[in-house]
Amino acid sequence: MSGSFITNKVKFLSDIINGILPKTNAVDILVGYFYYSGYTQLSDNLKDKTIRILVGLDVDVQITKHIREVENFKQTLPSRSNIKEEYYKHFVKIFNDTDFLDTAEKLEQFKMFYGKIVDGTLEIRKTLEPCHSKMYLFAYNDQMNEDGELPGVVITGSSNLSYQGLTGRLELNARFDSKGDYEEGHTIFEELWKDSVVIVNKDNVDEWNNKVMARIWYDQIYSPYLLYIRVLKEFFGIPTKENVLTPYDITDGKYSNLKYQTDAVQMALNALENHNGAIVADVVGLGKSIIASTTARNLKLRTIVVCPPHLCKQWEGYRDIIPPES
Repeated sequence: MSGSFITNKVKFLSDIINGILPKTNAVDILVGYFYYSGYTQLSDNLKDKTIRILVGLDVDVQITKHIREVENFKQTLPSRSNIKEEYYKHFVKIFNDTDFLDTAEKLEQFKMFYGKIVDGTLEIRKTLEPCHSKMYLFAYNDQMNEDGELPGVVITGSSNLSYQGLTGRLELNARFDSKGDYEEGHTIFEELWKDSVVIVNKDNVDEWNNKVMARIWYDQIYSPYLLYIRVLKEFFGIPTKENVLTPYDITDGKYSNLKYQTDAVQMALNALENHNGAIVADVVGLGKSIIASTTARNLKLRTIVVCPPHLCKQWEGYRDIIPPES
């Protein structure tokens, strides 16, 4: 059995695979971990291929933020439905937590990825038991397979289907081109595939849509203009509430209603409603005490004033504004 080693030092595994793909019509991939970052390394050459991805391990993203094998040490194996649900959860978590798709190019690649699921040319499954193996099988097309004597190529080793595995770090993989090696690898893959759990294919797209697509931010991004309008609203929008008491109302005209003060009262009440707190801050002499007192009066709650000793007399003057039971 002869082969050549691929370490990502002299040449990236992604480059090797992208050189093979134009000569193939089908790809079978067995890996411990599948990250979408790995798929994008190959996506341009996977558009017209039939792809089967068999994943052997889950990813624990909530406890350590690092990859670890999720082993079940109980006597019974997890149910097939639990395996599927866990994979959905991990996929959503990783997708939403990464910034890897924050470009138009990456989003277009994901659109193609999803399209292949819908049309049946991409299927993902999970091994029933944990499996750490990595194997990439490339089936040559009719123009390249020499009438069946060269059915395809096998690459096996340490690389997962991820950016790090295909490009980013030192790995050790071997390539085998003989008919016997390919057929042996294909037999192993088919046995594992037969007993695996379907994660997504064209027959359960509705479930994938409900459990995954509806919970990730793909295709739910607002245009830059709408985001700009939202920023303006957050910074400059003055929430309005009906029946809000103003300094003029509370003091029977002793204090005038200055617009910036009444706006500040509205904003403070809105912040209290949405965030359970508000800070009134401004330069000296613009009526922070009036704003705070009026806000407190509108809440109709007992109020505690905490101030330095030299401001006690000043606050006593606001007793006609703040709630009388304070």
